[in-house]
Amino acid sequence: MKRYDAVVVGAGHNGLVAAALLARKGWSVLVLERRDVIGGAASTEEIFPGCRVGVAAQDAGLFRRDILADLGVAPSALEWVHPPAVATSLLGGGDAMTLWRDPNATRDEIARHNRADASGFPEWVDYLHSMARVLRVALDHPTPPLHDLTRKERLRLLRPLVQAARLGKRNVVELLRVLPLPARDLLDDRFAGDALKGMLGTTALLGADQGPSAMGGAFRMLYHAAGSPAHGFRSSAFLKGGIGALSEALAAAARTHGAEIRTGAEVERILVEDGAASGVQLAGGEEILSRFVVSGLDPHRTFFTLVGAPQLGPEFNRKVANIRMRGSTATLHLLLDGLPPLPDAASRLAGHTLIAPTLDYLERAGDDAKYGRISARPHLDIVIPTLHNPTLAPAGRDVASIQIRYAPYQLRAHSWRDAATRDAVVSGALRILDEFLPGTRDRILDHHILTPLDLETELGLTHGDEYHGQMGLDQLLFMRPVPGWARYRTPVEGLFLCGSGTHPGGGVTGGPGRLAAREILQG
Repeated sequence: MKRYDAVVVGAGHNGLVAAALLARKGWSVLVLERRDVIGGAASTEEIFPGCRVGVAAQDAGLFRRDILADLGVAPSALEWVHPPAVATSLLGGGDAMTLWRDPNATRDEIARHNRADASGFPEWVDYLHSMARVLRVALDHPTPPLHDLTRKERLRLLRPLVQAARLGKRNVVELLRVLPLPARDLLDDRFAGDALKGMLGTTALLGADQGPSAMGGAFRMLYHAAGSPAHGFRSSAFLKGGIGALSEALAAAARTHGAEIRTGAEVERILVEDGAASGVQLAGGEEILSRFVVSGLDPHRTFFTLVGAPQLGPEFNRKVANIRMRGSTATLHLLLDGLPPLPDAASRLAGHTLIAPTLDYLERAGDDAKYGRISARPHLDIVIPTLHNPTLAPAGRDVASIQIRYAPYQLRAHSWRDAATRDAVVSGALRILDEFLPGTRDRILDHHILTPLDLETELGLTHGDEYHGQMGLDQLLFMRPVPGWARYRTPVEGLFLCGSGTHPGGGVTGGPGRLAAREILQG
């Protein structure tokens, strides 16, 4: 029986990055994916006949482009799209505000609503860029094992510390000051207009089930600006062919370096002998042996479903059980017979289109989720991929993907298994959409909803949490996934994690996959 150097569980983008990096070093690598499609949440699939769309993730702006160079992916292999509009906020009454990649156009746009905010926005763009640069130093390096800081580990710390110092002591101190702040406090300190603050505050909701007044929102704003240029909003970029093109490019790189990828191969159990991983067992009973097992699944699913609590010990089990996995987003895909009726729709709606008129609006949406309710007036984040990918749908058709916040996995008085609950989240989102973008509902030909329960059953995301665990300050850096085990290793020798539940965190970044592969190779 063949024994691989490494078996990677899950062909999500982080698993593919880890597999490609290990294979490039000459390791024999096998990637096993339960579904028939690779990419996990970062896959592009046919949702409606003849129409393809990103299943859950849409934006690849956070992905570390240097990873592609590390893997030998040619620049021509992917066509990145940076539409003229970064984001448009729908304000009601036919009004809208757009942040453009052209700073002069953005200044003029903001000035229509608040001249003081327009004057201060360039300074905000520079501030966000500076803070994100400092934060990225921490995100691009493994966290130090504070419980066992050996001489070797102290030496490894020198590089990121020197890089951070080069960015300026004042910037480092300012970053430490703002990280725990609520997004509301950060934005209130700089802007006066409700429209701009509501728009920018939406980024603080990503990876959390809380509103803009919750602690740590400022961190999430900076985290989501640490990829491609944020233009004062968040890192945002799309791909020709949809986000699945990124996963396909990563898979192609892995195969080029000798890795094997099997789809339709569900791992039922990670084999453990004398406290060490020895391979995996598939759902059909087939056993595959390996020196290392690398899991791209979330910590709950890896440890409690595939390994089993008896193999781990009570203290570690307690820590893993306490990881907050709280999916609170539903994704609604729409098939349209044309663009929504908005002046200059083809340009204004080409980025993210938001319904977030004020911070208070976002706070009230979060309050509903806090008590186990679907938001009565949800925040919507809309992407129309056919504006920069016309081939994703037949001529004369468009597809739109809407992230609905909030739609908590754990509902107090209802169940996602009930058709009435699913219908309620759809009708609520469409009602708000038609309120802020009148006439859109008349152009809907079909729809498809993915609830947090669907994300769990179809994509394997525990509690529908796309980030593999909330992005709160107590679940980041050396505390991700749990304190004492933030370096991708686990209590089972030879078993490593490489998914979004590890440092640096969630979103389509590739960072966890790269850092996990480096840790495995260095060990």
